[in-house]
Amino acid sequence: MQLPQLLLSVFGMLAVVLLVMAGAYAFTRWAGKNLGGSFALRNGGRIQVLDRAVLGRDQTMLVVRAGERYLLLGSTPSGLNLLVELTKDEGERWNSPPAPGGAEAKKTPDFPDLLRRLREKKGN
Repeated sequence: MQLPQLLLSVFGMLAVVLLVMAGAYAFTRWAGKNLGGSFALRNGGRIQVLDRAVLGRDQTMLVVRAGERYLLLGSTPSGLNLLVELTKDEGERWNSPPAPGGAEAKKTPDFPDLLRRLREKKGN
């Protein structure tokens, strides 16, 4: 094989690889914006993840607002599980940001408190 043909072949292969990489990049950008990805929905969506706590490898607890309902969900590799449905008052505390250093900051439920309430509800 002659040198000009060899160089043309190498540049052709390089061009193909670059085109494939550019296409993959463009597709993932498009898919991330248009397909929603994971739990991320466009602003103004009817489903919002209000808070998230990582409990361990591939284990997460989520506080989710779906319409007018507030849910505490557990996420594992096998799927999502509804742990408890929060009352409207509990859910609205997650929606509104607490006043810095004010009494409202104490009213925001934290995950240990939610877990304690969940255990109490399951025990009854």
